[in-house]
Amino acid sequence: MVGMILPFENDTHRVERKIAYHSLAANKQRNFLSGIIIFAAALLLSFATILLCNATIDTQIISRVNNVQEMVGVILGIAVVLLFTAGIAIKNIMYISVLQRTREFAQLRTIGATYRQIKAIIHNERKQLSRKFILGGLLLGFLLNCALPLKLYLVPSIACAIFSGAFVWFIVFWSFRTPAKIAASFSPMAALRVEHSTSIGSRRSKHITPNAIAQKYFFSNRKKAFYTLLSLILSGVLMFTVFSVTSAIDIEGLVRQSYYENSSVYLMLNSTAEENSTANLMKNSPFTEELREEIEAIPGVSGIYPSKKLDCEITVPDQSISTQFDMSLISIIGTSSFEGQLIEGTMPYLQNTITTIPVVINRSSPYYEETGLNLKLGDHLSASVHTGQSMKQMDFSVCGFIENKDKGSVLYTASEYLDYMAEMNCDLAWYICTDNQRDTAAVEQIKALVTSDNRLVSSAFSDDLAETNAYFHNAKIIIAAVLMLICLFSFINLLNTCITNAVMRRHDYALLEAAGMTKEQIQQTQSSENRIYFSGGLIGSCMIGIPLGLLLCKKIAELPGLSYISYQFPWVFLLLYFVIVFAANIIVTQYQQNFLTRYSVVEQLKAVE
Repeated sequence: MVGMILPFENDTHRVERKIAYHSLAANKQRNFLSGIIIFAAALLLSFATILLCNATIDTQIISRVNNVQEMVGVILGIAVVLLFTAGIAIKNIMYISVLQRTREFAQLRTIGATYRQIKAIIHNERKQLSRKFILGGLLLGFLLNCALPLKLYLVPSIACAIFSGAFVWFIVFWSFRTPAKIAASFSPMAALRVEHSTSIGSRRSKHITPNAIAQKYFFSNRKKAFYTLLSLILSGVLMFTVFSVTSAIDIEGLVRQSYYENSSVYLMLNSTAEENSTANLMKNSPFTEELREEIEAIPGVSGIYPSKKLDCEITVPDQSISTQFDMSLISIIGTSSFEGQLIEGTMPYLQNTITTIPVVINRSSPYYEETGLNLKLGDHLSASVHTGQSMKQMDFSVCGFIENKDKGSVLYTASEYLDYMAEMNCDLAWYICTDNQRDTAAVEQIKALVTSDNRLVSSAFSDDLAETNAYFHNAKIIIAAVLMLICLFSFINLLNTCITNAVMRRHDYALLEAAGMTKEQIQQTQSSENRIYFSGGLIGSCMIGIPLGLLLCKKIAELPGLSYISYQFPWVFLLLYFVIVFAANIIVTQYQQNFLTRYSVVEQLKAVE
């Protein structure tokens, strides 16, 4: 391979690229394994980062909940896991490849190739191998997000794809670094020697068994064994944690967050109907008494709960920090359910005189935490309320506290107070409850009633639930497919290790057979070594992945807007993973047995590494 393009010239960059190209062409199987891992890593990271970015932007716009910090943390977590799972798998494949190409590197060193030039050849292989697989993974990850029923924000999505590509490029660079150093470190004389030595040592033992030989083989190259086991364990941990989170999602609880008072349908002002959004719509509100009467007359409607909103600027005296904040005053939708959220104080009931407006503070709102305020019961706030026509100075008094991390709103009061202050209809939405027996018919009549009014948008719980179920079903399929690719990292890595062991130990097995071991005993040796890998990977994955999945679900459930996460032990996945490991063990062992019986003792003794 190297004779046609050597000797080396002063400027060897062109020669290094040619050698790398020929090496890639001559080792298609190895390159395909590495390429699949690079492609899957790029696909997983780009798909996850774009999906999380778009979901976070949507959450900020719709629910006024800021999850940027949490989103960045999750992306970094995925990136770190990929760094180790994909990186170690690629690193091990390249490490074994270097061991198999000892003679090739020896020839290069013999004719004058330097340490730097050998490393440059390996790095050229990395560049030529990784480009197309990284670009393919990024493109597919982007297209999968385009296919999902979630709004795609183009500029942030492209930025996420660029970040993903850069990080996967770093993973590949890190993975090739050590094998490149090893390849460049071979001395010409040491690398040209072909040594055949059994791993069981020169000392004879009366207690040599297949299991004992398997253990000695396993520990004969500790670095290779460590990389293979670590890759198996990390991929198993990744799958356990992700499947734990996906199985913990309560889809009905997620959808129910937007339907207060257990309502079946809600009507909301369509902020896109006019350029100046909600404020102008309130001045010409579609929420009229006539509409209320028509809805209440529909058979099956059991109640209408209005949600009201006024914008205001509050001022807190005697604070050392900046004291003016833009906020929204929201009416309490349902007194009974809201009262159950109170952790301190009382409800803002209507008083005889309206000189001070009692308000309830949501201390878990990220917007309240950003103010740095430390309010207590009885504290007063001076407020400038936007009434729709003018600004009205009001005095607010803190009468209670709730801690609802799923809501971004900070200030709540009774709807009567908003009606008193407002100089327009400040209804933001109507939440409509229906009887279960006549739910479908009532919902359809309500939607038909407002379908011609573009100032209103309607949403039904049953429709949203079906759409969300379909979305998560598709998302779970995509996640499962990507995770199977991650799982494939490890099993490809392990398969590569086992096949390499079978090829490189042909001479050892022949010596053992010539010394009196039967083929069945040699097969037991191979099976025992395989069991060490598979059982170690399975046990390590369970011991780390199951507790980590539980901890991750609990931490995610504490984040704003994600209280619908409830941990469920992943029994189904545990059984599936056990079956996969068991089946892979059988396949690898069967391959090794077929390989062993293919050659006679004499042919194996003549084998050269």
